[in-house]
Amino acid sequence: MRKNRAASSPEVRGRRFSLRFQLVALMLLCYLIPVFVLGFFARHVLRYGLQEKVEAALVSSAQHAWTMTCQNLDRVVSLGQETVYDEELAGAWAKWRASSVSNAEFLQTSRNYLERKFGRDHLFTFASFLPVADQELLISNPSGQLAASEFFRQDYSRVLRAAENLDTRSLFLGSGGQLCYVRNVMNLRLEKTGVLILGLDQSQLFSPLWTLRDSWNGEIRLCLDQFGNTDTDWESLPAGFTDLPGEKLIRYVQADAAGDYELRLSLTLDRTEQYRDLYFFQNLSIGLYLLLIPLLILIILFVRRRLIRPISLLADASRRIEAGELGVTVPMRGGDELGDLGVAFSGMSVRLRDLIEKTYQGEIELKNAQIQALQSRINPHFLNNALETINWQARLEGSETISNMIGALSVLLNATLARKNRRIVSLREELEVAEGYIYFIQQRFGDALVIRREIDPEAEKCILPLLTVQPVLENAVEHGIAPAGGGEIRLAARAAGSCLELRITNTGRSIQPEDRARIDAALAGETGESSHLGLANIANRLRLLYGQRARITVSGGPDLETVVEIHVPQDEA
Repeated sequence: MRKNRAASSPEVRGRRFSLRFQLVALMLLCYLIPVFVLGFFARHVLRYGLQEKVEAALVSSAQHAWTMTCQNLDRVVSLGQETVYDEELAGAWAKWRASSVSNAEFLQTSRNYLERKFGRDHLFTFASFLPVADQELLISNPSGQLAASEFFRQDYSRVLRAAENLDTRSLFLGSGGQLCYVRNVMNLRLEKTGVLILGLDQSQLFSPLWTLRDSWNGEIRLCLDQFGNTDTDWESLPAGFTDLPGEKLIRYVQADAAGDYELRLSLTLDRTEQYRDLYFFQNLSIGLYLLLIPLLILIILFVRRRLIRPISLLADASRRIEAGELGVTVPMRGGDELGDLGVAFSGMSVRLRDLIEKTYQGEIELKNAQIQALQSRINPHFLNNALETINWQARLEGSETISNMIGALSVLLNATLARKNRRIVSLREELEVAEGYIYFIQQRFGDALVIRREIDPEAEKCILPLLTVQPVLENAVEHGIAPAGGGEIRLAARAAGSCLELRITNTGRSIQPEDRARIDAALAGETGESSHLGLANIANRLRLLYGQRARITVSGGPDLETVVEIHVPQDEA
């Protein structure tokens, strides 16, 4: 074992080769290896890498310009569709055909609509409507009157021919500096009422493509439906990026015919101009070979110290953040790009932690704002009925009844408008509001209405959203007692463990089959049915405050009664 170690020691190896040979060989290796590596790297890796970067940059720029242009076109199509769907033009046309409005009124209505819809949008030079009954009658928005007249002097017959074959589709057409969008205006019975023609500003519509052309110093060919280079054989042009060294050209082609229009784009560039940096680099790399050898070791050390280590620190910190450790920082200072990146990374990590905390708090504030918005809605029907009752009573007697009614109304207004800025109250306070309402309805119905109360004293301490009981009582009166001409309302409340249970029963008109769908929509929180706005408001507020743990139901009880049950959790404020 000792002999083997001795045989492999540096001293023994040094006897085989002289120190000079080792130094010369090391120098040659240090020179030849980088030369071969850099030569291969310069010819293949850098060359193709630069080509790929040019291709990627061109494709990215072209796709971005394409997307922005398509967004402009989609906006034109969308506004054209809205013009058909909102039926304002079709409705005005129907009234005009039925002689419900005069020619002047029809023209004024149509012009005002076109101006309001398209007059302030820079994409449009004019907006015109040709009624189907009189295609010689050109209706244009006032701000685009001159542009529309100029356009129709040249392309009027072409537009009419195109509109005859469109049905419900749309079309872009034009020639030279003129471009328009054509769409038939239909009514609900799919009857053609006229033709919508929108003049388009090419400098605005195709601005992203012109910017692409100027930034790359290239040539663009464009075809949009029946506008642009329609004589080009687009089918023979391969889609995407194509390098044509023989023709010294680079071409990018993109086409899309899947939407409401057919758009084709071809961007042609000078290959020599785009790759001139590559040709310059090939000549320069030969001279750099002589300088790279003495700098190689320094470069490696520099790269290790200034690039690899900082990147490793950033990668390790990123993994820690990914594992859930927020607020991680790296020991890097500014002075260069990587140092600035390290400082920015540390600041971003800290801000991310703060942002998550603020986002959580923001969600709570948003929830409170939603509750306030729902609670602030007022039912004007009750206010009108209350004021009418006060007016009626004032005419009949000069007693203190009016004072009592005004006092009750004051309680109701304070609760309805949330003047004390409280959204959660005790049942005792809520019942005070309900009693104010009960006072009014008893003045209205007299002996025809009986109110019975079954309130558990412990339940009065429970809390619930403001204006929960009074809207239910109002629904019972409006939909049950009033249609029946009278009846009985029973208000019951009890504390059942960690839940407040409210039960409001009325013996008036029972729930009809046609009422069920509207009641279910209101309980789901939909406010489209105004007659059940109170139920929808209560359901929305309970859902926002307590989620699925709160419950409100409306059902038919025995003897054709209508029963509303509300369960409000009490285990949290």
